[in-house]
Amino acid sequence: MKKFLILFTLFYSFVSNAESIMRDYYVVVSDVYDENIKPGTCLLTGKTIDVNDNNIVGGTVSNFDRSRATVSKADGSYSLLLSTHDTAVFFYHENYGEVVIWKYNFQSQHRVEVNFISMEYSEIPVVQEKPVIYLYSENEMDVDLTLKHSNLTFTYPSYSQGWHVKTNREGGITNHMDGKTFPYLFWEGETENLGLKNYNGVISGTIINTDSTIAFLENTLTAIGLNATEQTDFITYWGPRLIQSRFAFVQFLIDDEVDQLIAGLDVNPTPENQRRVYMLFTPLEKPQVPFEFEPQVFCDFSRTGFTVVEWGGSQLSLRTLFQ
Repeated sequence: MKKFLILFTLFYSFVSNAESIMRDYYVVVSDVYDENIKPGTCLLTGKTIDVNDNNIVGGTVSNFDRSRATVSKADGSYSLLLSTHDTAVFFYHENYGEVVIWKYNFQSQHRVEVNFISMEYSEIPVVQEKPVIYLYSENEMDVDLTLKHSNLTFTYPSYSQGWHVKTNREGGITNHMDGKTFPYLFWEGETENLGLKNYNGVISGTIINTDSTIAFLENTLTAIGLNATEQTDFITYWGPRLIQSRFAFVQFLIDDEVDQLIAGLDVNPTPENQRRVYMLFTPLEKPQVPFEFEPQVFCDFSRTGFTVVEWGGSQLSLRTLFQ
């Protein structure tokens, strides 16, 4: 008989590109042989608690395909009989961050005690990262841009109730406030309610092996209508983020979806063509998600006349897969 104590901190909520803070995790308290447990199975027990050691009641503990699941009781305790073929288990509650055990050897006739520790969603904002706005016009023109967003955390150049700029034929943007010229306008913000978009009961998107990140992004961004410069800016920012995991589920929001789910954008004068692109992605250890999805198809985009192009993105925690 063998006892051991192991602390795992496998699940992180990213709050910025430069910094990540551990929010949710699990602790394996013990893993022992128990002759009373049926061969071929493993009994998982433990508690579900928040970061202040309060019981989480009504949380779901399940294997990955949900064929085996239980709900935590009033004292936060749970008990779940697993198969030795199971390697992934998750804790989920609609008001808390999800905690996932991706790889664990659940041995036959073992009793494993695991405590899941989580934080309420309201304390975990999702960062809307590096939306950048490009302006193109055949002639110089003054342009006013206003974002409809309640929690901007950073802008460049400075955003003072909007940007007031002048475009040129080369795509440069001159800021009237200080006379400086920029290749694009930059903003970031935070939101507490951002998840994968559901289209009539089906989620559109793609699971990628991150070994193919560059080819995937080049092909997808070309289909969306980004030019070579915009693609380079996008890939050099998001490529290193995507390859941090073995796989990822990726969904692109386009145009009106960005306006509805990310931030509204008013441009005066009205652009002849506008393309807003926003990538949502969730890191995965396996090429599996617990829902049906279908490939995305993108409509054509014209660049004639005064044109506005914007791209940005967010990394989502696994909880969004169960919304």
